[in-house]
Amino acid sequence: MPDQIVIIGAGGHGRETAEILQARARQIGDVELLGFVDDAAARLGAAIDGVPVLGDWSWFDGVDRGEVAVLCAVGMPAMSRRLAERARALGLRLANAISPQAVVSPLAEVGQGVTLFPQAVVNTRAWLGDLCILNVGVSVSHDSVVGPYCNLNPGVRLAGNVRVGEGCYLGMGASVIQGRSIGPWTVVGAGAVVIRDLPADVTAVGVPARIIKTRGGRHGG
Repeated sequence: MPDQIVIIGAGGHGRETAEILQARARQIGDVELLGFVDDAAARLGAAIDGVPVLGDWSWFDGVDRGEVAVLCAVGMPAMSRRLAERARALGLRLANAISPQAVVSPLAEVGQGVTLFPQAVVNTRAWLGDLCILNVGVSVSHDSVVGPYCNLNPGVRLAGNVRVGEGCYLGMGASVIQGRSIGPWTVVGAGAVVIRDLPADVTAVGVPARIIKTRGGRHGG
């Protein structure tokens, strides 16, 4: 029986996630998209790109929570963490959305609530934490680790043995060379090239990436 999935969040990222699940349903048949749950009053009762908005979070009060799984479809790591904590508190299971056009090594480890867009590549012995998002064309090379709640935007490239801490946000086209590490809740700007380790809670931009802002150890709070 296909896994019945509800997407939390009907914004742009949620709509893209819906297309991944619809493609998987057509080509593999192991998922069924039920619709969106969203607290925005203007979206309630609507159909977005043909997918119904089932209701707000109270919708889960009227269903058997053991029969559905959820995907927290927002692009900002801190919000993703909050939604996941709320879902887990309700006893909801986190589903994955893995595009049929993504390539995942059988030796890679993938957590719960992970979204892999078309042309994402996850190579041998890589590890993806819960709620990671790998957008279109992201590559994660051998033995690299991507912590929970990270968002790797389109075209990000991680070389081998890279460590990306929890809650990091890597902008479009950013690259990290072999063996470097990025601390938790750090932001790397679009097109940046990380050639030295970066600490937690900073923003780094440029080629090579340099720190332009420190956020004082909030760790995504």
